Amino acid sequence: MLDSTTLNYILGIIALGSVVFTIWGKVSKPQEAIEIKQALTDKDLVNKASLLAQKELETKALVLAEQVKNKDIENERRFNEMGVRLDTAMTTAQNHIHTVDVKVDALITTTNAMNLNIMKLQTVIEERLPYINK
Repeated sequence: MLDSTTLNYILGIIALGSVVFTIWGKVSKPQEAIEIKQALTDKDLVNKASLLAQKELETKALVLAEQVKNKDIENERRFNEMGVRLDTAMTTAQNHIHTVDVKVDALITTTNAMNLNIMKLQTVIEERLPYINK
């Protein structure tokens, strides 16, 4: 069999191997745990960044929706104001047209009266001064 020195060497090598593997296990396990933690933290950060980006997009969408709503309200107000102005302009135009019609009718009446007076005057002149027409 084996003598005691060889056996001591073999047991020493086994003990040394055990110590090396134990140290390796103690060193590598925490490193693996740290890497797993880091990977989970990175994944969590990516998820949080995605949630943050989604919240930011939702906030921008809400702001844009509010701006569109305000623009719609502003445009509605402007269209109503334009309608009121157009109605006022049409009323003013109708009033001016009516005033012009009344003045034209008065002018026609006055012109007709003047023509009638001129005709009467011409008739009177012809009757009193018959030799002027000859």
